[in-house]
Amino acid sequence: MRFSLIIRVYNAETTLPRALQSIASQRFRDFEVVFVDDCCTDGSLALMERFQKNSGLGVTIVRQSENRGVAAARNRGLGAAQGDYLGFVDADDTLEPQALEKASEALVRHDILGWDWILGFEKSGRTMRQADYDSPLQAVKNLMDGTMRWNLWLYLIRRDFLIQHNIRFIDGADMGEDMQFMIKSFCNAERVVQLHEPLYRYNAVSETSLSRQFSNKRRAEIETNLAEAETAIRNSAYAERLEPKILQLKLYLKRPLLISADRRNYELWYTWWPEANAVATTNRTLPMHTRFLQGMAMRGCWAGVKLYYRLIYQFVYGILYR
Repeated sequence: MRFSLIIRVYNAETTLPRALQSIASQRFRDFEVVFVDDCCTDGSLALMERFQKNSGLGVTIVRQSENRGVAAARNRGLGAAQGDYLGFVDADDTLEPQALEKASEALVRHDILGWDWILGFEKSGRTMRQADYDSPLQAVKNLMDGTMRWNLWLYLIRRDFLIQHNIRFIDGADMGEDMQFMIKSFCNAERVVQLHEPLYRYNAVSETSLSRQFSNKRRAEIETNLAEAETAIRNSAYAERLEPKILQLKLYLKRPLLISADRRNYELWYTWWPEANAVATTNRTLPMHTRFLQGMAMRGCWAGVKLYYRLIYQFVYGILYR
């Protein structure tokens, strides 16, 4: 069996059918599906069981005894998966029909394969391109600079490699879990490959409240995952070259606080990891408008930060690119 697709499901009966249809439509057929039912209370389990019965694929359903969040659920999925390569699919997203076929053609004992993605399900969905990398070191630099996304659904990872390096999620630390997982993976990888083809569709749903995302509990989870990532960086062969970029990683982690009209979020940005603020405008790999935004925040120019949010995110992205 070549691939395992791990899907954590929690009350997703409205979006799961679309995800399942995309999985059933894969042209490459040598794969299994591992569902982790995180104590669904809607009709999601019935959909999974129907898919298990009718899809013709190898399907495992792992049921949690209590709702424990995405990190613990994904660890259960990792433990149940048997494929040579593992991928993660969110229950409200889809794979393009050629995704696993294209991946199977490109993989030659690589530890990690990455691909590009499409934002939204409409025909007008925007193709999003990952930053280029031809080595694990460059990939980690991209992740820490904020020029490359660490979402799990952008990668396939060799299962034996994860076992060898004991790469797992931290149970209960559900914010930033993908960041530490992918940084740790690239820090230990030897062979990586990037496909510049959009093979995954990401559901661009409405943003949830930033004040909820950055509650004290969520901040503690991010800090736990950051500490794990820092340990991996400092224990890697690239420690000397990567350690100076930890400040840039902190900026990237707290940048969503500036994508808001709430001054409380701006003030939290300013006081959270304040040591990182000094390098807010120094990263030349970032777009100029992002450096400008962070520069305004560094100087406490909250009116400018709010104007940026209104103009760029609400008007340009919210209306022109909708």
